Amino acid sequence: VLWWALVPLLVLAGAAVLLLTVASLVRRLPEWLPAAWTIVAGLAVLVSVVPLWNEVQDDGARSFLAGAVGIDGSTLFVTALLAVAVVATALLSRAYLTREDLPGVEIYVLLLLSAAGGVVMASANDLIVLFLGLELLSIAAYVMAALHLRRIQSQEAALKYFVLGAFASAFLLYGIALVYGSTGSTGLARIAGYLSTTILLEDGMLLVGFGLLLVGLGFKVAAVPFHAWTPDVYQGAPTP
Repeated sequence: VLWWALVPLLVLAGAAVLLLTVASLVRRLPEWLPAAWTIVAGLAVLVSVVPLWNEVQDDGARSFLAGAVGIDGSTLFVTALLAVAVVATALLSRAYLTREDLPGVEIYVLLLLSAAGGVVMASANDLIVLFLGLELLSIAAYVMAALHLRRIQSQEAALKYFVLGAFASAFLLYGIALVYGSTGSTGLARIAGYLSTTILLEDGMLLVGFGLLLVGLGFKVAAVPFHAWTPDVYQGAPTP
C-alpha cells in the first residue's frame, strides 16, 4: 500500500477523531482551539499535497488497494480545494457559532469528516469506494444541518435531507449492484473496458444501473429535476 498517498485523508480523519477525543476528556476547551485545530489540519493537508503532486508529476498516476483507490493530478487538485474550503469555513464560522451559541467542537469535527469523505470520493477508482466516501460526506452534512438545536427549521431541514439522502443512497446501491451484475466488477477501469466492447443500448441491466446511478447522484448534488429539497434544507441549515 502506498501509505504516503493516504496522508491527506489520514490527517483529516485523525484530526477529527483527536479533536473529538480531547473535547470529551477536557471539561471546557478554549473557544479558539477547535477552529485553530481545524485550520492547522487544513494547512497540513495543503502542505502534504505538494510532495504528492511532485511524485505524480515524476512517476505518473498510481493506484493501490487492488486498484480501488488511485492518485493523480485531479485527485490532488480536489484534495487541495477541499483543504482550502476547510480553512475558509473554519475562519468564517467562528463568529457565527459564538453569536448563535452553537456547539463549535461538533461543527469542526463534522467539517473535517465531510472533507475526508470528499477526499475518498476524489481518490475512488471503484464504485464501492465512491459510495463510501459520498456517505461519509453526506452523514456529516446531515448532522451539521441539525446542529441549530433551538430552531425547528434546522431540525426539519436535517430530517428532509436525511430521508431524501437515504433514498438517494438506495438508488446508488441498487445501481451499483446492477452494474456489477452486468460487468462483473465495480472497478471503474473494468467497467470502462467492458463498455469498450459492448453496445450500451443492448445491455438493459447495465443501462438501468447507470440510470439509477444518475438518479442517486442527481439527488445528492441537487441536480434538476431532483433539486426540490434544496431550498428548505439550505434555509434551515445553520450557515454563517
